[in-house]
Amino acid sequence: MARKGHKVKDVTGMQNIMFDLKPNRCEAEVYMNADIDVTEFVKYIKELKKKNEDITFFHGFVHILGKIIYKYPKLNRFVQNRTLYEHDDVSIAFVAKAEFNDTSEEFMTCLPIGKDDTIIDISKNIKARVDKIRDKKSNANTDGANNVVDKIGHIWRPIRSSLVGILKWVDCKFGLPGSIADENIYYSSIIVSNLGTFRTPGIYHNLANLGTSSGLATFGEITEVDGKYMMNLGITLDERIEDGFYFCRALKAIEYLFANPEFLMEPAAKPFEIPDNIIKKNKKKK
Repeated sequence: MARKGHKVKDVTGMQNIMFDLKPNRCEAEVYMNADIDVTEFVKYIKELKKKNEDITFFHGFVHILGKIIYKYPKLNRFVQNRTLYEHDDVSIAFVAKAEFNDTSEEFMTCLPIGKDDTIIDISKNIKARVDKIRDKKSNANTDGANNVVDKIGHIWRPIRSSLVGILKWVDCKFGLPGSIADENIYYSSIIVSNLGTFRTPGIYHNLANLGTSSGLATFGEITEVDGKYMMNLGITLDERIEDGFYFCRALKAIEYLFANPEFLMEPAAKPFEIPDNIIKKNKKKK
């Protein structure tokens, strides 16, 4: 089975009640939005790009999210069948197009983030996966998840709706087999969408009741304002996995990493601390 997680033992009474009050993920969404100063991040990526042309802003986004999940492991949790679990690994999912046009087919992919991965490793891994997807010769066998979903999607509607209902029930009770879930974006630690390519800000995006993903992040367009580069970030989370204070601390850590991009060259799981003066500064602003 593809649940790939272990049951969490330190569950509070309040969390158990939340599971009963809001048994579905889409009923427990909390949305966070922030305008982040990414000036130093942009400069750093541009310098890296001079040495390695494959490096992109998106690769930096993925690495930062990976570091955040390793630092705040409760973000890697999910609720299934009113029970709290935690993923056994860290993975970030996204959707890639087979070709650069509006009619091109889209493919799901789920990227494991290793403890020792730096932005260089992540860049290589993402490029390898996207190249495979865009190789027309391998499209038919890109991954099991896309093939299964596509086949189910073409079934006669009355049968399809019943089949999807059965799959959702099996998923909730036992977890779906790897042939369906291994590359499915809804079984990742978090799903990420780079909306900057469409020149739009970060947006609210709903979670799904299928799978094990408790978060979805959207990175908006990077714009220059008064000599600074700013980016809008939107994150939707399942409030049942942890409290709001934990989420806010994670968001502040994201802002800190964008302001200190040298962390991109460090392993994803390497610990880092946010200086007390920055935390106090944020408190004063409030």
